[in-house]
Amino acid sequence: MAEQTVSKERPSPIPGLDREAAPLLGIGLGLTGLALGLRPRLAPVPLALTALAAALYRNPERLTPQVPGAVFAPADGAIVTIDEVYEHRFLHTDCLRLTIIAAPIDVPICRSPGAGTIRYLEHVSGEFRPVQDALAAERNERLYIGIDTDWGPLLLLQIAGPFARRISCHVQAGEAVEPGERLSTLRFGARTDLLVQRDALHLLVQSHQHVVAGLTRIADLVSA
Repeated sequence: MAEQTVSKERPSPIPGLDREAAPLLGIGLGLTGLALGLRPRLAPVPLALTALAAALYRNPERLTPQVPGAVFAPADGAIVTIDEVYEHRFLHTDCLRLTIIAAPIDVPICRSPGAGTIRYLEHVSGEFRPVQDALAAERNERLYIGIDTDWGPLLLLQIAGPFARRISCHVQAGEAVEPGERLSTLRFGARTDLLVQRDALHLLVQSHQHVVAGLTRIADLVSA
């Protein structure tokens, strides 16, 4: 079963990387130095693994543009579908659903699409099907984050896959969040669904487009 933690994110000792990367990089660099002293030909192996660990544990600072009425991507990855569904947990209405699938090498941080207050948090245990599976949204390990904004509610759904099994939530119910603020982490490839009331937004993106959390402007409010 996936592990879920709820805690405020602490500063990382290595800028741009998650705190959990520090011991891994320390071990990797230590092994690289040891290999250089004993078997120099083997040194590229631990060095390459160290570089891979650094790439997988990226956690960069991002400055989200201040654009009135704008909604930003909640996750890094490719938009695979844009469709309509009925959402019964938090929104209780017909919704527009935008599905983003992150590759293992994408930054694994889910960020708030806009300013608001966390009103709903739920972690649901489940399976670890491929995130492209049609049943993944209902059967996989997942985390729901509902946010009330000035223009209405939105729901974020993070879905774990076969390799992404530890969902870390960095916010609590009742907490105010700003656009681009870190909400949760799910590494090694995951799926993030953004659900909003139908006709609330004018989309600026399309299927198969790559987006960057907190930076890519994906929609504008219809009333803006």
